Amino acid sequence: MTIEVHTHELDCDLDELRRDARRAIERWDWRRGAYGHALSLPAARQLHPYRRYSYQNHPCADLLGACPGFACIFDGLACEKLSFRLLRRAPNSAYGWHRDDWKGPCVARFQVPIFSDESALLVLTDYEDVRRISARGGPPPDARWLAEFADAHAGHVRCFRLDPGKLHYFDTTRVHTLINPGGEERITLSFDLLANPWLMARFPEIRSEVGEWPGPGPPRPGRSRQLVGRGMGWSHGLRNRARHWLRNGISEA
Repeated sequence: MTIEVHTHELDCDLDELRRDARRAIERWDWRRGAYGHALSLPAARQLHPYRRYSYQNHPCADLLGACPGFACIFDGLACEKLSFRLLRRAPNSAYGWHRDDWKGPCVARFQVPIFSDESALLVLTDYEDVRRISARGGPPPDARWLAEFADAHAGHVRCFRLDPGKLHYFDTTRVHTLINPGGEERITLSFDLLANPWLMARFPEIRSEVGEWPGPGPPRPGRSRQLVGRGMGWSHGLRNRARHWLRNGISEA
């Protein structure tokens, strides 16, 4: 498999996206979002019902009306959205090795770095199983480690610097991580899109992930199941509070 990142220009100006990001996160407590580093920008009704009330989109902040640049991108995507979020990666940190196949069938993920130190790197492999990575847990944000890792997995890994203000696509069902070794936080706009004829024509590179003729995509829950999902959303807040409590307990131990 070819390990590749596809990059596209955006109609939106990076300065406008940065203004929108600052506006969105000005009073946002990241502990409220999924895993302590996410902010879902649309209202729940604007998302595909399969992920509308999922933990990854909790809570939907309904901020697009106050963020014209983000709204322009959202409205310009002529397909259904399963997520549309800001993701924060703290300074001197990295994601654990992971795959994003949970997002659903026939769904492709795109991202636009907004604030990003030039030292931040996407580490992308052609592995389909995290167990192919010899290192346990997440990688340290360290250049020496990265060089040793690349040598140990030669031919199966590539590193990319993703330019702020540009749209990037890569197959997130392959094992990957993002390391941010610098002293500044990294803020990225990330969104999951359901493949349809428009998306296939606009971004033909997604065919290697979703297929030449994608199916109907994730199941569409009925009204009663959506109401149950909405009602169960309270548990996401409890999950975040428990996560914060456990982290504080560990840090103080």
